[in-house]
Amino acid sequence: MLLLQHPREARLAIGSAWLLKAGLLNIESHRGVCFEEHVRARELSRAPGAVLLAPGGVSARQPVAGGTPTVLVVVDATWHQAEKMMRLNPFLSRLPRVSVDAGRPSGYGELRREPAPGCLSTVEAVALALGDIEGKGERFAPLVRAFHHSVHLQLSCARGARRAPRHRPGVVARQPA
Repeated sequence: MLLLQHPREARLAIGSAWLLKAGLLNIESHRGVCFEEHVRARELSRAPGAVLLAPGGVSARQPVAGGTPTVLVVVDATWHQAEKMMRLNPFLSRLPRVSVDAGRPSGYGELRREPAPGCLSTVEAVALALGDIEGKGERFAPLVRAFHHSVHLQLSCARGARRAPRHRPGVVARQPA
């Protein structure tokens, strides 16, 4: 798997790509916005069976031209950032696309807004795609459970007593003297 991560996404506490790096073997991750001159990214994307995980593709359950995907290329960014990365990296647009359908909203819940129904976090989409490609969806379920747990922890912290006083409901900030 090739993960192309936007630098801003890499700095976010609520990002999910770290779970992929911790939970999967054979993942190669690169940070940046433009990969046109990135030798390794170009090499992997040219491999026979390379596909892009993105909305609008054929279901990851269906065979793609050339057979079973061998390299899953994933852009990890906000939707706006991903659109920019696609414009700056035309080689990505030339890849066959595969997509997934979770049949449910993103696990981010209240933590992060998705632009449309069916939009998922990177870890959810990758887990579903790999499960569909390999025909072993349960194999990647622990990644999604870990993601849901991290979201729960983030929301607990955001609502808890350790939250910054200015963000707690009912707390009035002190006025400067």
